[in-house]
Amino acid sequence: MLRELVVQLGPWLWWVLGILLAAVEVFAPGSFFIWFAVAAIIVGGIALTVDLGWQAEILLFVVFAGLSALLGRRLYGRNGPAEDAPPLNDRMRRQVGRPAVLETALANGSGHIRLDDTLWRVSGPDLPAGTTVTVVDVRDGRLVVAPR
Repeated sequence: MLRELVVQLGPWLWWVLGILLAAVEVFAPGSFFIWFAVAAIIVGGIALTVDLGWQAEILLFVVFAGLSALLGRRLYGRNGPAEDAPPLNDRMRRQVGRPAVLETALANGSGHIRLDDTLWRVSGPDLPAGTTVTVVDVRDGRLVVAPR
């Protein structure tokens, strides 16, 4: 039955496979199946215009799948996050560069500042409470501050 379907569809089988692979990408996104779908549609287009054996069609599919996956990986790699992009999911790292006033004195390298509605543990040089500081880094779960 499957053999009859393959023979009956002929070159159109590649287009059907391409559409099915694209549908898999929609329901299980990961930008991987789409490149196989592209390869299948290209092979379907070639098979419609040139009479090829099934072995050549499968070989073309493997080659085009590899090429499209590499090309897709290269394209997605360029559009990755920039180094200077703000650390959206790192709340501590987002505080770097902000000015603050020491809530408690920095004694023995440890103290507290208030940023917005949160009291943060900070480390830095010994300073009295009320000193204006700037958050310069994040280290060991604490904000590192320096006097302004």
